[in-house]
Amino acid sequence: MTPVRVDDPDDPRLADYRELEALGHRPDPRRFIAESELVVERLLRSPYPVASVLTTESHRARLGPALASRPEVPVYVGEQALLRTVVGFNFHRGVAACGLRPPALRWADMARGTAFEDVPEDMLSALGERPAYTIALAQGLSDPANVGAIVRAARAFGVDLLLLDRAGADPLSRRAIRAAAGNVFAQAIAGVGDLVAVVGRLRRAGATVLAATPGPRARPLGAVVRPARLVILVGSEGQGLPATLRAVSDDEVAIPMRPGVDSLGVAAATAILLYALAGAQDPGL
Repeated sequence: MTPVRVDDPDDPRLADYRELEALGHRPDPRRFIAESELVVERLLRSPYPVASVLTTESHRARLGPALASRPEVPVYVGEQALLRTVVGFNFHRGVAACGLRPPALRWADMARGTAFEDVPEDMLSALGERPAYTIALAQGLSDPANVGAIVRAARAFGVDLLLLDRAGADPLSRRAIRAAAGNVFAQAIAGVGDLVAVVGRLRRAGATVLAATPGPRARPLGAVVRPARLVILVGSEGQGLPATLRAVSDDEVAIPMRPGVDSLGVAAATAILLYALAGAQDPGL
C-alpha cells in the first residue's frame, strides 16, 4: 500500500496508537503494539496479521523491504513530533506497528481454569508426532520483562512450545515484546490456565517433566540426562514453583551456585536451564 502522510494527531486512523503510556500494561483483547525498527521488521516478516504501521519517513525507508512484503498493511508517515503527540510520551523509536493477536494469546478472551482447550490443536499434534521435543512452562511470572527475556531464550535455544500461565504477564505487552526483541513473533507460544492439568496430560503423552527448584530433592543440573520428550517447569519471581506443580513433576533440578547466593533471577535461570537441556543438544547451534 502507498504510504499515507498524516499531520493531524487526532486523525482517527491513528486511534490504536493514542496515549499508549496511559494504557499501562493492561492487555487489549485483540491487538498489541510493537515498537522500534528491529521489532516492527520482525513483526512484518512473521505470520502475524498487522493492522497498520506508524512511522517517520526515515524509518519507513529503512523498513522498505519488510513493508514491501506486506502490501496489504496501511502505512502512516508523520513527523517525530506527531508520533510523540499521538502516543503521549517522548517516543524516540520512530516507528510502531499495531498487530492482531492470535487466538492462543488472547489473554482476556480465555476462560479461567481451562487447560489445553486454549492451545491450538496443530501445536500439540505436531509435537506429538515427534520422537523428541522441548516444552517450557512458566508459572505466575508477573514482570513483563521476565516474560520477554524467557521468550527470547526459548527462541535462542530451540524450545518447540512455550506455555505461559495466564495469571502472569502478557507476552504481547509492549514491555514484554521489547524484552523479547521481537522474538515473540517467531516463537510458538500459548496461554494455559490449569497448569497441573497441563502437566498431567503431557506426562500421559510420554513427556518427562523436570521442575526447576532449589529444593532438597533437586539434582544438580550437570547430573541430569536430557530425556527425548522434555518439559521444563519454571516458577514465579518471588515464590518459585508451587508444591502442586513440583508434586506432578518427574524430577527436580537445580543450578549449582556458590554458597551465599540463594538464587538467580528467573530469566537468567531459565536461560541457563534451556541452554543446558535443549540448546546444548541442538546440532543446529
